[in-house]
Amino acid sequence: MSETESIAPQETPSRTLIEKLQIQSSNAILLTLIASLVGAIIYLGIEMIPMPHLAVSLFTFGLAPSLSVIAAVGAIRGPIAGLLTGYIGGLLASIVLNGEIVALTLYGLALGVMGFIVGFANYDFTKGRSLAKLSVLSAVGLIIAVILTVLIGLFVEQIATLVAIGFQLLPLLTLGLPTVIVLTPLFVRFWQILESQIILARQ
Repeated sequence: MSETESIAPQETPSRTLIEKLQIQSSNAILLTLIASLVGAIIYLGIEMIPMPHLAVSLFTFGLAPSLSVIAAVGAIRGPIAGLLTGYIGGLLASIVLNGEIVALTLYGLALGVMGFIVGFANYDFTKGRSLAKLSVLSAVGLIIAVILTVLIGLFVEQIATLVAIGFQLLPLLTLGLPTVIVLTPLFVRFWQILESQIILARQ
């Protein structure tokens, strides 16, 4: 990758589907896979850190920064990287933290959908309006991922409806929405600053 090539998708009026997916060349595919694996490892690392939260009845309040990693990778490297980060990260977390693969790895795939949705938009991480768009799309992606998670619980694991609502739907929404709305733009802005410093150091 050249010094002037940016790994982050920039706002341009016309990008082909191949360019949006970041698979336009073997080099781009390799970078997408590397970004996915790094994102999945970061996701797992954050999942292993106990996060403080407050439980009030069926509602859980706090932050789940690992969810923002999925959305941030999608925003930075495109929908395939976001999808793979959620899927591989969820699979690794399931194996490492629970010692088993739950629901045929479908929970990880549901999380990856959020990164996939976020990754389809174009962003300019230096603009506040673009970061606000990222927050909104992260929230939309999370809501769809939560719905998929509940459907997997109901129809694959065949858990009771009240259990799905009380232990999947409500905690994921109350933890996830504030997280992706606030932390995702911060993560990608930090990445943009870090990337610009690396480029400057090479010059």
